[in-house]
Amino acid sequence: MTKQTKKRLGIAVVLILIIGGLLMVQRKTPFDIFLTKDYTVVTKDEQIAYLKQHEAEMTEGVRGWNPKINSIQWKWDTTEVGSIGNGTPQGAGWMLTISGEFNEIKNSDFQIGFELKNKKSFPNINSFYQMQPFRIDGGTKIYE
Repeated sequence: MTKQTKKRLGIAVVLILIIGGLLMVQRKTPFDIFLTKDYTVVTKDEQIAYLKQHEAEMTEGVRGWNPKINSIQWKWDTTEVGSIGNGTPQGAGWMLTISGEFNEIKNSDFQIGFELKNKKSFPNINSFYQMQPFRIDGGTKIYE
């Protein structure tokens, strides 16, 4: 091999390494799983336990939606995690929902929802939505 061929080969190898490095930084690589993967696996029971720890904050937030709401009775067995649909195959994410009763009224109902980062994550207790309004008589009448 001539001296000039060795020089060209060296330059080509350096350029390939630089271009490859730039592409790996901008794109996902097989090594990202080791660097960014969160190995935390949260079970449904752990999600419910987390919500129970923050029950007072949830209750205060819900009571703020209607001044006539004095007390909340959470139905912990109604806690569900489901995907949010938006018409695309990948969907719009994950949501945890929970229902409850209010003011000790039998057959009252409402539902709140928390967006989740993924199916097995904890909800952000400071950000939840009213999924179903306050209803009475088994859901046939809106409570005002």
